[in-house]
Amino acid sequence: MCDHDPAEEQVVIVSLASKPSSQGASDPEISGNGTKTVHDILRKLVLDGTLAPGSEITQLDLSRRLSVSRTPLREALRLLEREGLVVSAGPHRSVRISSLSMRDLDDLYALRVMGEGLATWLTVPMLRREDFEQLDADVERIANRDAEAHERFHACLRQGASGRLREQMAQLFDHAERYQRVLLRQEIDDEAMEAKVDEHRRIVEACKARDRERARELMVDHIASTAIALMTAERHAPFVLPEAVAMAKAGGGFVPSA
Repeated sequence: MCDHDPAEEQVVIVSLASKPSSQGASDPEISGNGTKTVHDILRKLVLDGTLAPGSEITQLDLSRRLSVSRTPLREALRLLEREGLVVSAGPHRSVRISSLSMRDLDDLYALRVMGEGLATWLTVPMLRREDFEQLDADVERIANRDAEAHERFHACLRQGASGRLREQMAQLFDHAERYQRVLLRQEIDDEAMEAKVDEHRRIVEACKARDRERARELMVDHIASTAIALMTAERHAPFVLPEAVAMAKAGGGFVPSA
């Protein structure tokens, strides 16, 4: 089952066209210049910080830089706006990359602890031996700072959820990684890294024991601890997150009112 891969900032104008391009129409990643291809490339540029939070980019620059026509570019930008990565259109046919804020970070991780906690709870009974082997292997790769293994680990533990929940959590995972790339200005030290790896190991052990309540609780704590570390570094106290953690750990089914 787990073999599926998985404070406003000052606005500045970013001219991608002025930079030497290592990609162009002949690049196999760009040559299929339909909306999905353009969307995927632009989304990656936003998520990895190449297009900086709060920056403003002209559509002409983007079109030239990616060697794509304006029609798929506009549609791709519309999809990114729907996702919240592009927040508004500016003058002269420019677009603005969403800024980062502690309020959004608080909301983002509140949604993640509730959704990932539920997805883990749903997934535990469905895990098989080969899934545990993959999870164990990914934990070891995470110890070596393998970002793809980390993404795959979390994707595995939401496979028992519905398609909509999986898709939403995968998207929120990407947004959370964006915050970490920008806010973690230096690489996490070895001691802190080992602590995070141990959190992953304990989640796997709870899954192997088929203790879905414990696995959910550990997943919630794992995600929340990252959010708290990010907010503490920015001297921000979480507001929504503590309530979301309490609700995610409460468990129990929904009982409709009479």
